Amino acid sequence: MTLVLDASAVVDLLLRNRNGDAVRGHLTGADLHTVAHLDAEVFSALARLHRDGALSAEAVDARLRALSRMDVLRLPITGALLQEAWALRNNITARDALYVALARRLRGRLLTTDRRLVRAVPGICVALPADPVP
Repeated sequence: MTLVLDASAVVDLLLRNRNGDAVRGHLTGADLHTVAHLDAEVFSALARLHRDGALSAEAVDARLRALSRMDVLRLPITGALLQEAWALRNNITARDALYVALARRLRGRLLTTDRRLVRAVPGICVALPADPVP
């Protein structure tokens, strides 16, 4: 199965929280892809967690190293992908639209822990546990 990982799924995976465990359960045997800007989004989220006092600098360093080792094919943002994402502009954010457009283009599924995104684009996202995780 082809899976496209978004930043929420990767951040939870790196944090090793319950959502991350759910993500991990879908990875075995999957062909993993993402959009090229994933690393910047994950970096931003980890930096925010550090600024908020939730992660130490050492913990962020370790997670950034783990991110760089992830066996996920990062695909470039092309003009065609931008056009497909633009068509989704009324329902989801531009960043999320790139992940959704890539999943559709690859005829795969989007693995996300963003429940708003799951509700906004039914049928493309992999279902993860519905109960919120603190």
